Amino acid sequence: MRVTFLLLLTIFFIVVQKSLCDPLVLIEEGITEYFRTRTRPGYLENSIREALIRTSSKLGEDGMHCALCRIVTKIVIEYRRAGTNNEIIGDIGKDLCTLFADIGYVTCVGYIDLTIDTFVFIIDNKPDITPERFCAIRLQEYGCVDPNYVPWRIDLPPGRSPSLPRRPSGQTTSVLHLTDIHYDPLYQPESNADCEDVLCCEITSGIPKQAIHEAGFWGDYRPCDMPWQSFENLLSQVKNKHRIDSVYLTGDIISHQVWNTSKEYNQLYITQVLEKIQHTFGTTPVYPILGNHEAHPTDFYPPNSVEGDFSISWLLDYVAEEWSRWLPTSTLTTIRQGGFYTVLVKPGFRIIALNSNVCFTNNIWLVYDDVDPYNQLQWLSDTLLEAEKNQEAVHILSHIPPGDIECSQQWSHEFRRIIERFHNTITGQFNGHTHNDEFKVFFSQIEKDKVINVAFNGGSFTTYVGLNPNYKVYTLEVEDGRMLESEQWTFNLSEANQDPYSSPKWYKLYSFSDIYGFEPFNLPQYQNLIHNMSINEQLLQNYHRLQVRNSTAALRTKCEDGCLRNLFCGIISVEYEDLIECRKQKQSGVHDEL
Repeated sequence: MRVTFLLLLTIFFIVVQKSLCDPLVLIEEGITEYFRTRTRPGYLENSIREALIRTSSKLGEDGMHCALCRIVTKIVIEYRRAGTNNEIIGDIGKDLCTLFADIGYVTCVGYIDLTIDTFVFIIDNKPDITPERFCAIRLQEYGCVDPNYVPWRIDLPPGRSPSLPRRPSGQTTSVLHLTDIHYDPLYQPESNADCEDVLCCEITSGIPKQAIHEAGFWGDYRPCDMPWQSFENLLSQVKNKHRIDSVYLTGDIISHQVWNTSKEYNQLYITQVLEKIQHTFGTTPVYPILGNHEAHPTDFYPPNSVEGDFSISWLLDYVAEEWSRWLPTSTLTTIRQGGFYTVLVKPGFRIIALNSNVCFTNNIWLVYDDVDPYNQLQWLSDTLLEAEKNQEAVHILSHIPPGDIECSQQWSHEFRRIIERFHNTITGQFNGHTHNDEFKVFFSQIEKDKVINVAFNGGSFTTYVGLNPNYKVYTLEVEDGRMLESEQWTFNLSEANQDPYSSPKWYKLYSFSDIYGFEPFNLPQYQNLIHNMSINEQLLQNYHRLQVRNSTAALRTKCEDGCLRNLFCGIISVEYEDLIECRKQKQSGVHDEL
């Protein structure tokens, strides 16, 4: 009896002692023990929970998130190099995923199954991989640092692009900007919109416990993508309402079901959407680009040197053929090289379409090799130089916006250098990805208070998450593509779902010139606009309202100090470092550089 009591007392003191330890120490011990014994220690879950509670919400600071990442990555690398096989790493990874990430068991299991072989390949074939390098890329938004990182640079020609000669003809052209469709073939009205996974409202999401949790007919404000009937309605609305001369399609056709993609699945539904667009608009030219969700696994764009099962050639070869319904054969080489291309639309006006998904920090192949993937930025600079020589105006299409907090620091930095060098040649940039209707303003790094370019985001057709669907229509000068007007069209999802038998009531939410008082590409006017936004909260509140398309779900939570600061910083920051520095400022005001 006394022996039993002493044993229990000893166990009690061990548990208490562990509970008083630094959770990082316990987590490292616990995960190491997990790999060694294949059994999760009892104290590990509580240690992880405690560490997550301590994580700082401040971005740009190498804190608890980074420490946790480095611990897990270090142990995985060590045990893989000691001979632990993919299956064991994957099984432990699935369990740790459910502890660290709030994305549901189904998502964790499916995602690890799809990606574990890639992670192991990178460990096996990247001898100099370190936890610092992995975490500095994957958790860049939390300011994780790799002290040994060596930045790379592309070669830029000297000088600055001369101003393009203005040749206004008085003629205009109309462009439809459609982005982030995220069509979900598994969407089921009245299915469960309140599930535990990354994506709900699907046949597989289960039965809703209450009527309030039923998915809407036309879409849903909760974590759900778009049904086919909504996409058909969108195209019908555009065709019947507008004269469209061309279409900018800036990526992400595939849904957010990241745990259950396949090459065949992605190809099937990309083709379905592209065929419907072609059927709707006939011979109208469409300029498509890739989104991060077109890849399989999602986000993964490996370098060309990677062959076999991990190669991305299946996607690049496929879209080269699919896009050929609109693009000339001259684009095939670079599309197959890296998913990017250029088209001379007419004498004096060129489109450059990029695959900026290579900069997305979810693209884990950046750990393997982040130096100008596909040589794309060097190609961009060279192509812009030729356009400059030929006095061509250029539009740049890109999925990931410049300066996005999850766009690789060095890629973002080099892209900004290119814009600075060729800003007079570039008469428009068009992005997607964030699902927000927004714009980003480029200030010169040479003439600090001069606005030199603007990038416009198309918002999203998907409602994911809490948004109303939208599309945008631009009125451009025929000669050089300068934007004269931008309109955003949307419908109220709540109202539409009340009557599934009637078409949603689309309406124009705003015209840029009506809201801001000047044409969208009147660059000098942005200086005054940004100054006014820095001192007038109501201007930023209105920007937020338009950003989310007047969504009652999104506006239910008021955008206050931190939210307003993030909005403002998002407008004026086109590099990661600028964004972090701006967000750290405690009081509203124009960026220090302005």
